[in-house]
Amino acid sequence: MVHTLAWNDTCNILCGLQDTRFIVWYYPNTVYVDRDILPKTLYERDASEFSKNPHIVSFVGNQVTIRRADGSLVHISISPYPAILHEYVSSSKWEDAVRLCRFVKEQTMWACLAAMAVANRDMTTAEIAYAAIGEIDKVQYINSIKSLPSKESKMAHILLFSGNIQEAEIVLLQAGLVYQAIQININLYNWERALELAVKYKTHVDTVLAYRQKFLETFGKQETNKRYFIFLLFFFYCKSNHQAANPARVWV
Repeated sequence: MVHTLAWNDTCNILCGLQDTRFIVWYYPNTVYVDRDILPKTLYERDASEFSKNPHIVSFVGNQVTIRRADGSLVHISISPYPAILHEYVSSSKWEDAVRLCRFVKEQTMWACLAAMAVANRDMTTAEIAYAAIGEIDKVQYINSIKSLPSKESKMAHILLFSGNIQEAEIVLLQAGLVYQAIQININLYNWERALELAVKYKTHVDTVLAYRQKFLETFGKQETNKRYFIFLLFFFYCKSNHQAANPARVWV
């Protein structure tokens, strides 16, 4: 339970007292960008020295002032580098930000830079920062994004990287990349939405059904989704009678 919080006076840095720990969130927006690395963007220290019911009075620059229950004030100094990193990023000085992290050589700084770069869609800097904190799978994913042929595809996968699934789907559909929008939902096992898009745009319904069948066979399961079951029966019927399947006729 966090019982007292304070924002920095100049940049997006948050500090608080949680039980017996003093915590600084150097880049709180990480929770909206990449929750996996959020713990790597924190600074923590023991707060038992502040006794019971301490209160944060101010957070100015890199100085935090805490008032103890007896009224006395305690001053804590934190690293000044995260604030400098914020300044560089807000001015889009990505090369300076990378040089700063290389100079400081702290995982916290690299993790903050990774989240900041993704939030600002600078995937080149994000790749460098993720590599520095050992997130190899994310480095590989970023490389795959950079190799995509269209601007819309890249934008959609950057949004996916940040967990913005609906926004990514909208970008693809507006660009006419219906199959990619369907494939995103298949990859996320969002079967209802994948089938809905295929039927709505009258394309790749058979592809969605094939992926669904492969998924069920892989896990040794039977079809329990009524819509998929109806579509499978319809397609088998059309195939056996040599008829063209019209998905709109069975969408309920």
